[in-house]
Parts: sequence; C-alpha cells; structure tokens
Amino acid sequence: MTKTGNTNANLKRAQKTDEQGHLRRHNLPKSLIAELIGTFFLVEAALLSPPGLTFALVGLTLLVMVIAIGKVSGAHLNPAVTAGLVAARQFHWRDGLLYVLMQVVGAFLALGLGQVVGRRLPEAAPGSQLNAVIFEMLGTALLVFVVTRVVISKVPEAASALAIGLALSVGIALAGASSGGVLNPAIALALLTGNLVAGSLGLGGVIYLLVPLLAGVGAALLARYLTPYGAGEQDREEITAAPKKS
Repeated sequence: MTKTGNTNANLKRAQKTDEQGHLRRHNLPKSLIAELIGTFFLVEAALLSPPGLTFALVGLTLLVMVIAIGKVSGAHLNPAVTAGLVAARQFHWRDGLLYVLMQVVGAFLALGLGQVVGRRLPEAAPGSQLNAVIFEMLGTALLVFVVTRVVISKVPEAASALAIGLALSVGIALAGASSGGVLNPAIALALLTGNLVAGSLGLGGVIYLLVPLLAGVGAALLARYLTPYGAGEQDREEITAAPKKS
C-alpha cells in the first residue's frame, strides 16, 4: 500500500474511533441503568427461585437479559465479566469501573427488596475453604470464557444469549454444593455485607470477591489468546482507544 493509502486508512480509522467514542459517552448513562436493572433481576431470580431450581432460573434470567439489554450495555451484570472483557481489550476500563459500581448497586437493591418481602438468598456455607476457592474459580472462569469468546467471535444475539445463559447455569450447578455458586463479586459483596456467607469478611472477600475476579481475567485472556491472528485487532484498538477531549 502506498504512503497516501496508509494515511487515508489511518484517518478513516481515527475518524471511526472518534465517532465510536462520542457514541459511547452519549449512550453510557443508558448502559449504566441497563446494568443496574439486569443485575437487580438476576439477584431477584436467585431470591425468588424454588429450592433446587436456582441454577436454571438464574441462567434463564441471564439469557433473557442478554437479549433484552445486550445491545444497550452488553449485559455484563457481573464485575468478573467486566474485568475479563477489559483485560481482553474488549471493553474500555473507564466504563468498566462505572459498570461495576452499578452492578453492585443493583445487587444491593435486589437484596434490600428481598429483605422487605421476607425472601433471602440461602446462606452459602462452603464445605471447605479450598473447595470453595476451586469451584468459585471454575464456575466463574467458565462463564467469562464463554462471554469473551462470544464477544470476540461476534456470535449472533440469540446464540450468544443461549450460550451465556447455559454457561451460568452450568457454573452454578457445578459450584453450588461447594461454595453456594455465587460466581459474581457484586452479589458476593451484598451477601458478605448482610452476613449471608459463612466465614469472616476477610476470608469471604478472598473466596467470593478476589478469586472470581482473577478467574475472570485469566479466562478472558485465554479466550483472547485463542482468537486467530489478526482477527478482531481493529475492533480492540477502537474499543480501547482513549476518547479525544472536545
């Protein structure tokens, strides 16, 4: 390609990146509200589901939320997912911080409503600390790996919703007996604050907050590594480019 051709291509890419940055800033308030609403309903599904069906109803709730608000916010609804997508360069870190904040607010609002109507999440009482760590890590890694692959591969909406919802259902089913199957640091923070997780706040913070975040980042980086060389590189550059100051 000639020097002029390279210059024109760079200018077009810069213009597209600037336009996307403007759209991101314009739509961010709607995205944040969508994250709050989605996380709220995700927690309510766990609160209101009959015993033994939590994994299925929570997974189905995530599935319908991906369809309902996926095009608004991406339907992360989980700080581990957001952290993973940031690490994989599929999401801007500044927006990620705000997403996590709204996810936590949504989880607390849902638990607050649960207290009002007399419904509480069952206490997560790990059989052993090591088992809790392992299964929270595995369940979260499965979810974030699937989400990241879906995002990078640009899987159609219906298929991505099904894959993500099933991944969460499987993750909860796998981890439920050993850790309670929380798999979500926003929900975990609300549980720990309300003393709904067995163990001290410090130990619970490691098991239910730190471990899922690290597992999410690791799973997302692995998902990114599996991307064929050159695929999606332009998208990552546009997503992670810092917006220009007006």
